[in-house]
Amino acid sequence: MTHHFKLFNAARPVRRGLARCLMLALGFAILMPGQVQAADETLRRASAPTQWSISDLAVGKRDRLEFSDGDFKGWVRRDGEIFIESEVAHSGLFCAEYQVGVRIGAGSPGCANVRWLSEVVYATRRTQCNNSGLRHSGGATDASLTGAFDKITCVERVVRCSGSACK
Repeated sequence: MTHHFKLFNAARPVRRGLARCLMLALGFAILMPGQVQAADETLRRASAPTQWSISDLAVGKRDRLEFSDGDFKGWVRRDGEIFIESEVAHSGLFCAEYQVGVRIGAGSPGCANVRWLSEVVYATRRTQCNNSGLRHSGGATDASLTGAFDKITCVERVVRCSGSACK
């Protein structure tokens, strides 16, 4: 009988260890949602100054502003139509959804001291997986820009990543 008693006592540390592991797992489960939620959406931003479209200037118009900064390029028209092209890199094996958008502003040359005239307007949405890089290309219209067109000096490209695989 004492032998049986020793086995029972020997199993007791294993049960305590298991209970501790379960408590730790529960603690992480309670703390993790806030951390996962923060990683569910990330934003990458880059700015570029605007310039008059050369093709528009050649015919005497001033209806289109262009922007470019190596990784992205596009234009804004007087009627609020926006077009953007941007390379978007995804690192990781799991998939995430990416959107590319722009925010239009007025400020000093070189996009310093910008006062934003619009909210971010997203023009593309694509799912990317397996360490892929994709070119996003699309357009949108922001009617709020029609009265502010002559003030525009800067465009900010915003890449929004949604999902648990955003880095």
